[in-house]
Amino acid sequence: MMSQKHHNILRKNRLKLVQGVKVTEDLLSCLMQDYTLTTDMKEEIEAEKISSNKVGTLLDNLMRREDKAFDRFVFALVETNQDGIALLLDEKSAEAHIATRNTSRRTNNHPSSTASPAQTLAPMPGVSNLELQQLISMFMSAATAGNQTGNAVSASSASGSVVAQPRDDNEDTVDSKHEEERALAFINGHSATKEMKFTVRPATNLHLVGHHQVYRMNRGLTRGRVLIINNHYFLDSQLAARVGANYDRMNLKKLFEQLSFTVEIHDNQCTKGMRELFEKERTHADHEKASMFILFILSHGSQGNVYGSEGEKLSIEDDITSCFTPEKAPLLAGKPKVFFIQACQGEIKGKLYASDSHENEAMSEKDEEVSKQMGDLKIEDKKGFVPGYFKKADVVMSYATVKGYLAWRHTDFGSWFVRCLVHVFSQRAHSEHLLDMLTEVNSLLTKLKTEDSCGQLAEKSDTLTKKLYFFPGADPRTDCSVPK
Repeated sequence: MMSQKHHNILRKNRLKLVQGVKVTEDLLSCLMQDYTLTTDMKEEIEAEKISSNKVGTLLDNLMRREDKAFDRFVFALVETNQDGIALLLDEKSAEAHIATRNTSRRTNNHPSSTASPAQTLAPMPGVSNLELQQLISMFMSAATAGNQTGNAVSASSASGSVVAQPRDDNEDTVDSKHEEERALAFINGHSATKEMKFTVRPATNLHLVGHHQVYRMNRGLTRGRVLIINNHYFLDSQLAARVGANYDRMNLKKLFEQLSFTVEIHDNQCTKGMRELFEKERTHADHEKASMFILFILSHGSQGNVYGSEGEKLSIEDDITSCFTPEKAPLLAGKPKVFFIQACQGEIKGKLYASDSHENEAMSEKDEEVSKQMGDLKIEDKKGFVPGYFKKADVVMSYATVKGYLAWRHTDFGSWFVRCLVHVFSQRAHSEHLLDMLTEVNSLLTKLKTEDSCGQLAEKSDTLTKKLYFFPGADPRTDCSVPK
């Protein structure tokens, strides 16, 4: 009989399973291969006319089988591309099955290839900044390590998988031992660990404290709150599990805690759950003594939308950013509000094109178009509203990719965008302001490409009225800029 542990997992998640599992011929055939289901059981399931009843009958039969039936069910879900449901039941087992499946499919697609992914990478010319070279090597090393161990080595998106490579430029090698050691320290251990190793440097720009063009950052015990919503798996079988996403969550938490923020994380939220979180967040008491607010959405997406874990869309502008206007979130009025969207914004792969210009790093004009997300500023004039604040002022929108395009994710290390962001912020926050750092993030992204020469370009827009510095290491209560 099935163990009580597995029995309880199926019973606890029965409603989600009934709603999400697709009982296909392939699923049933997979379960019959080692007699997890008998022919009579298969016929009983197929006799049901309503899909929810099919799933219910399947679960009833599985719970009467031996304990190995549970893992065979997880395996069958992965084989039929229902990764989200599989991860819901047993994340560790499902991830192992997903890695095996992806490796097998890549082998079958390229049966004559004997070179490892790392061996097919282009050389590393023309990168004079060793930090950049080491960051790019991170993706290359990940591919090598994955190949040697038999794990998945691709960077996954909603529509495919890739291995990151450096782009071609003119050769300009830097062999300074000091710079190399410094750069290696920035990405210490990146080829061996999921968690990025770094220590944010203390601020060196405290001479800007009190400047009238710098946002105040000394309102409380922390800089403010960082809310991270990480949707890893989805009940909709059309939305693949975001393998590697948990590394983004882990590295972001480490970064912003070092930057003196309070970090709160919520995994696998449906659209209703996300709306409830935004409603709670906009009036959170901690915002009264906060200097700013940051929101990360890590999920699948389409143009102007992100997906909840049940597969429904949520509008970025209408359902997310609109919750944090000065009218709806008065405790955040006049304070920076930064929204990071790590999600695809379409299905187009950003192709890279050769260029003779060093200034234009071979990105197409279409890739480089940046559309302002916030629209025209409007002065709120409702009675009782705090005067002096524009409705959409003090906002930064940062998208992992431009409108209409895919965003790439490495299954072993997380998304390109988040990895580059954590690297730049950890090494530049001590001296640079937010918008300059986001430009550097984009610069790193343009140095990465896939096997079929696809790349990624992030997009940002802002309505900031001052410069935004994090002042790492400075006491949030006393050492940061004071109001004028």
